[in-house]
Amino acid sequence: MTATRMAVVAAAVFAASCAARVPDRPSGVASDAPAAAQALADVTRHCRPLRTATAEIRLSGRVGTERVRARLLAGFAEPDSLRLEALAPFGPPALVLASNGVTTTLLFPRDAQVLRDAPVASVLDALTGLALDAADLRRLLFGCVVGEGGGGRQYGPSWQVVESGDSRAFLKNGVLVAADYLGWQVDYAAHQGGIARTVRVRRTLPRGNIDLVAALASVETNTDLDAAAFTVTVPAGVSPITIEELRAASPFAAREP
Repeated sequence: MTATRMAVVAAAVFAASCAARVPDRPSGVASDAPAAAQALADVTRHCRPLRTATAEIRLSGRVGTERVRARLLAGFAEPDSLRLEALAPFGPPALVLASNGVTTTLLFPRDAQVLRDAPVASVLDALTGLALDAADLRRLLFGCVVGEGGGGRQYGPSWQVVESGDSRAFLKNGVLVAADYLGWQVDYAAHQGGIARTVRVRRTLPRGNIDLVAALASVETNTDLDAAAFTVTVPAGVSPITIEELRAASPFAAREP
C-alpha cells in the first residue's frame, strides 16, 4: 500500500468539515463546593460501572492540516477491550481495530494488510492523533473522567468544577458540559439519559492541532458482548505492516521532526 493510499484508508475519509465555536469555561473567583462531587456523581451514574458500551460514531473535524469525516462502529468492555470499525459507503469496512487487552490487531480488509500487537494508544495516535488506550478512550467518550473523592469548587451561580489529580469535570446548571482529561479539552453536549451524544476533543500539539467532534448514536451500555468481538479473524494472504509505516502515512507525518 502506498503512503497516500494508507493515509486515506487509515483515517477512513478526509473531507470538509467545520470547526465549532470554542465552548466557555468558568472564570473568576471560586469558592469551595463540597456538594459538587455529589452533583457530578448524580449525572455520571452510568459510569458505576460502565462494563460495556457500544455506539455508532460520526467523526468530523481536523487532525493536523487535514479535515476528517468518518463513520465508526465502536464497542468497549472493561477493563481494556476495544473494537472500532471504519465503515465504507459499501462493501467491507475500511479498517477494523480490535483489542482484548492481550492482543491488538488492525486490519485493512480492502487492502489485505494487517498490523499486529502495536499498543492501542500508538495505533489511535497514528490514525487520529488521539493517543489514548482503550480504557481512557471509553472514559473520555462517556464522561467518566473524574472518579470518586474529587474536590469541588463553585464559580458563580451556574458552574461547578470537580477535580481529581490532573482531571477536571465542569458542570453548568447541573449538566456535565466539559472536562480536562489527560491533556485533552473535552466538551459534552446533546445529553440523552445522562450521556452526551456530542463529544468534542481538542488539543494543541507541537506537530499540529487536533479538533475532533464525535456524534454518538445508538448508544447501549452494560449489555453482554461476546469476547470474540474484541478479536479479528485475519484472512490468509494478508501482508504485514509496521507501526512505523502507519505513522509515516499519518496526517501528522509532514510535521514530525
